[in-house]
Amino acid sequence: MSETTLSHLRSVGFFRELAPNTLDIVAARMIPRRYPKGRLLFREGEPCRGLFILTRGKVEIYRSRSDGREHVLHVELPVQSVAELPLFDGGPYPASGRAAEDSDLLFLSLDDFRRLYLEHPAIAHAVIQNLGRRLRHLVQTLQRVSLLGVPARVASLLLELAKNSGALRNDGTFFLPYTQGQMAQLLATTRESVARALSDLRGKGLIRQEGRKVLIVDLLGLEKVVEGED
Repeated sequence: MSETTLSHLRSVGFFRELAPNTLDIVAARMIPRRYPKGRLLFREGEPCRGLFILTRGKVEIYRSRSDGREHVLHVELPVQSVAELPLFDGGPYPASGRAAEDSDLLFLSLDDFRRLYLEHPAIAHAVIQNLGRRLRHLVQTLQRVSLLGVPARVASLLLELAKNSGALRNDGTFFLPYTQGQMAQLLATTRESVARALSDLRGKGLIRQEGRKVLIVDLLGLEKVVEGED
């Protein structure tokens, strides 16, 4: 199997701690797939076909409303598993997934995943831990959207992205993985509101921004915006 495939698997939360021989077994069953921008991975309500791992590009997880409008729930970035919940509860996909740009993924069939899950307890334990992290992230997202004003939502998202990228441990610089339109969808607001919030944060000297390059200038001040103190 490819060393690149092994490297990608080691980057995924529920494969990271697996013993090398177990990881080799998983890698041998992975099928590489390429999805052009706009191509569906799965549709809401369809039965689960297997596990997707995004290695390049972006995948939007979204739901369609009765009026034809769409609401983006989350944007997956590399390297990450995609929509793994139906693998365990036997239900259909709760939302749709599509490539937001040209993307590469690894695919493991449902039968292969279940066989590995049952035969290797380490995988089961790691998957449960990953689902716990997903649930924690979901709670944070719901809190952000339901309880915070738009400036605080934007500030909260910037802090999360900075933390996840390691920027807070270094010089505070990171690159936005989303356009303002994508941020608006994630934060349940409009692109214009996101633009105003970013402009306001820049005006207050809390961040500097050059295109998608962002520098956290005043971490405490940004945290106060999230907490409603500013």
